[in-house]
Amino acid sequence: VNFSGEATAGLRAADGAVVVVDIVEGVMLNTERLIRHAVLDGLPIVVVINKMDRLILELKLPPEDAYHKIVHTLEEINELLAKFSTTDTPVRVSPARGNVCFASARNGWCFTLETFAKKYCDYYGNSVTVKAFARRLWGAA
Repeated sequence: VNFSGEATAGLRAADGAVVVVDIVEGVMLNTERLIRHAVLDGLPIVVVINKMDRLILELKLPPEDAYHKIVHTLEEINELLAKFSTTDTPVRVSPARGNVCFASARNGWCFTLETFAKKYCDYYGNSVTVKAFARRLWGAA
């Protein structure tokens, strides 16, 4: 089913765009269209990487391969953001910037690096700050 027209019309009245991407399927044609419209309308964009459970349960990817799949998907989105941008410095999405969430709608969970880091620090009483731990979760020292 193609909801492109309805989504485009909805963007005209929106203050921002939440782009949901199936991590297994990756960026599809309608996703690309919606990103183009959101960028051209100057809307802030949040990306939800959905169906994370499929990486583990269905594809049985080891952690490093799952990480590379996520990075590849985010690179695709950032290339589209740069392609459609009308400015010299296009918006970028990154878990470290806080504009990417990871989710499994089927299992009812969603988190950002910072919300995961807070939950972890609250539970384990980590001596590092939540922000510093969140940065390290995505590979930044």
